[in-house]
Amino acid sequence: MSNLKKGEAAEAKAEAKEFPSGLVIICGIILIAAILTYIIPGGEYVRTEIDGRQVVDPNSFQYVASHPASIYDIFTAVPQGFIQTGWICFLILIVGGSFSVISGTGAIQAGLNSLVGRSKGKNVYFIPVIVLLFSIVPTLMGTLEAYLAFVPLGIMVARSMGLDALVGIAITVCAGGAGLASGITNPFNYGVGQGLVGLPAFSAMWIRICAFIGFNCSVSFWTMKYALMVQKDPTKSWCYEVEQKAKLADKDDDLPATGKFTGKHALIILTMIVGIAYILYMALTGGDYQNGIPATFLMMLVVVGIIMRYSPNELMAKFGKGAQGVVSGVLVVGFAKAIAIVLDNSGTIDTIIHASVQMLNGVSGVLTAEIMYLIGHIGNFFIISDAGLATVLVPILSPIGQMSGITQQTVVHAAILGGALGNMIMPTSPLTSGAIAIAEIDYRIYIKFTIRIFLTNSVIAAILVAIAAITQVGPF
Repeated sequence: MSNLKKGEAAEAKAEAKEFPSGLVIICGIILIAAILTYIIPGGEYVRTEIDGRQVVDPNSFQYVASHPASIYDIFTAVPQGFIQTGWICFLILIVGGSFSVISGTGAIQAGLNSLVGRSKGKNVYFIPVIVLLFSIVPTLMGTLEAYLAFVPLGIMVARSMGLDALVGIAITVCAGGAGLASGITNPFNYGVGQGLVGLPAFSAMWIRICAFIGFNCSVSFWTMKYALMVQKDPTKSWCYEVEQKAKLADKDDDLPATGKFTGKHALIILTMIVGIAYILYMALTGGDYQNGIPATFLMMLVVVGIIMRYSPNELMAKFGKGAQGVVSGVLVVGFAKAIAIVLDNSGTIDTIIHASVQMLNGVSGVLTAEIMYLIGHIGNFFIISDAGLATVLVPILSPIGQMSGITQQTVVHAAILGGALGNMIMPTSPLTSGAIAIAEIDYRIYIKFTIRIFLTNSVIAAILVAIAAITQVGPF
């Protein structure tokens, strides 16, 4: 009994030290924001509507009476947050539910199995192709946690090439992280951020295409450099003991067998390609993306259901289960918006913006953009959710960008590039913690490997942010 009590005590102690979840952190920030309304004086900028969007007059600031947030105001800010981000919340639910059904068919896994299976026994120079394959879905669909299902496949492929589990994680997790951060048509970060400031969905795509290419090159380079070392001398593997243990336990037998790519799978992949192509068409032609994007995913859902011969009940059950999986992301978005609402309703947010602008007075637009990029990196440590972080940062940074002479497009890309890159290294990220648990690799070894990719990608992103600021990338 004493041992049982000791075990319970150790478990309780471990739970007490657990890092707060993103939602807990956001609730704490809401409370801090409410306290600040009693400290920071009220202020107000005059805003005028130009081409359907609110623009701040930089010379119009004046102090006004503040309205500190009451306890009731704090709680009502949350439902107001959900109302004001309604489209974003519905988008997350529909995309998450639909993609879960598509992923559940096994089409993506079978397709990747078929393609990466060609690398078995081949030279490590095939790695860039594998990295590219694993980065495509996150950059287009915005999903990353689902990639935990691909980690065993990545490990299997790496070991079949005479490499180790660390390479297996690199070609899945790091490649997926590169795709997510570049987010060519990622509805969860760039879709959210651009929607918050009224930018056309997925506009300025060239920045993200450049990021996608640069990030992929970074992942491929560092992975190949390490792989060549391990190929030359397996004992130099940073997880050599793990590999020896895996061989003794014959753990490869537990890894998924290569699934056969069927005609149904091909039709599902084709459905995805057509759907994504139509979303790109809407983005490039200024279509009704707010209704068009979720509608396209719902159409993809129906077509996939027909291909797989799901009954209506079965299809909706799978869709509902998938939507449940992203509810936490929806909660983060609604609660995150409440931060800005508390500050805005009290009349203090304009004072904060005014003070920030005064501190940045005389600072070039490029440096301002880079500071926003750094803020994104810092914010990512506390809020792992891309959509949640975009919802927190973009509304606050948007008017600062206006008065600092940089475009809203630059603001969005600075904040999100900074906020998305850290997902592959943060220990609080479900993907990171899940991947190293599956591979049985110590986090310190994992971070030793991925930090080089993270730093290289960060430099690439900083350069792209500077280019965006210099070229005044638009449309506004």
